[in-house]
Amino acid sequence: MPANKMILMIDDDVNLVNVVKMVFEAKGYEFSEAHSAAEGLERITEVNPDLIILDVIMEDFVAGFRVVSELRATEEDSKYRAYAKIPILMLTSVTMKTKYDFSEHVGTAMLPVDAFVEKPVKPADLIARVEELLQKAAHNPETDS
Repeated sequence: MPANKMILMIDDDVNLVNVVKMVFEAKGYEFSEAHSAAEGLERITEVNPDLIILDVIMEDFVAGFRVVSELRATEEDSKYRAYAKIPILMLTSVTMKTKYDFSEHVGTAMLPVDAFVEKPVKPADLIARVEELLQKAAHNPETDS
């Protein structure tokens, strides 16, 4: 699947990012990382990722939700409009911390992401979800940049 596919992971857990990076690079993916919402938004414009793995709780409790909001904005003057169709996989422990199941809202206006995965996750399961989303994006002309 890789064929120069770029994965961007936005997560403040440096150790987790390093492990995920090793796993994806071993599978032939290109990988970039950011450790805050602001850094992640900046990195998106630099690397134009094929998929984003995004944490929710970083510098504050809703940082990841802000990233999603910026990326999915539909206004003509949105700085990130060109990146609105990039698949987003939320990889987070927010449900464990809040006791609220956000996964029920995937793909809705409340949570316009493509997948929601709770931490911890097995590397093989994460790769499978990422490859599923990339495959789906490749077959959906709407996602072409």
